[in-house]
Amino acid sequence: MFMLDIDLKEAVREIKERNAKSVLLQIPEGLKLHITGIVDELSKTGAEIFVSMDPCYGACDLAIDKMKALNADLLIHLGHAPIHRPKNVVHIPIYDRVNEETYQKLLKEIKKELTKQKFKTIGLCTHSQFLYLLDRLKNDIEGMGFKVLIGNGSQRIAEKGQVLGCNYTVISSIEQSIDAVLYYGEGYFHPIGIVFTVKKPVLFADTSRQMIVDLTKERDKYQRKRFAAIARAKEAQRFGILISTKTGQRYKMVAEHCKKLIEQNGKKAFLFTMDLVREDYLAGVDVDCFVNTACPRLEGPSILAAEELPR
Repeated sequence: MFMLDIDLKEAVREIKERNAKSVLLQIPEGLKLHITGIVDELSKTGAEIFVSMDPCYGACDLAIDKMKALNADLLIHLGHAPIHRPKNVVHIPIYDRVNEETYQKLLKEIKKELTKQKFKTIGLCTHSQFLYLLDRLKNDIEGMGFKVLIGNGSQRIAEKGQVLGCNYTVISSIEQSIDAVLYYGEGYFHPIGIVFTVKKPVLFADTSRQMIVDLTKERDKYQRKRFAAIARAKEAQRFGILISTKTGQRYKMVAEHCKKLIEQNGKKAFLFTMDLVREDYLAGVDVDCFVNTACPRLEGPSILAAEELPR
């Protein structure tokens, strides 16, 4: 159904042009099966290749500290479009190449759902692995009689139509001009984020199952969970505010602002820093509620997102 397309030629070129003698490779979890083959290819440059085996959550999670600890000359980050470009970091894209049969089948499902719901103008978006398909999708959907808009995002967004788990500005920027959102890709993490961001209907074109999922009705369920967390937080007296030290998730000023708000309301707040923010790492800490200023992937019954903090 899918074939991974990794541009190792670009990585090899960067290593040679930068005359890198040692390289740290950062790779998504799903590609660890291919690590040894990738290292074999990059080693042909003569550079020593180190592989970071820690989980990688996106372009916000660059292993810069590990690169410095190893005294490596270059960090090669596979699979995510850049949200910022530190020196000596090279981003190499990975694309999921969809075969023609799969593409056409899902395209028919898209037409059926848009027709059924009588949507005329849609906002199209995806994550980095399918960015190469957006222009073709736009043309094909417009060829079926619909209007398609692809929005520009904030400075953190590398490409038109690209969504991040923490940034949906490519959709919010065009929300007033569309009838619905169409997210093309895999997994629920990104499309559920869109549900929280916009008020328009959200359709998920699931490339794995080759079907369309209308997530609009999920909005109430997830909002109820969010409001329940806020209600519980209002009863808390002691808050732990979480700050990630990851390069693209480090919001110290936001955390300090949250602490100030909490203390202004006569409650106690503590600042906790960590690299990988996980609920099980927080077990035993004597607070009533945690406020997360890092990646929204973190969920849990005692954890509140920073923007949900009671005012």
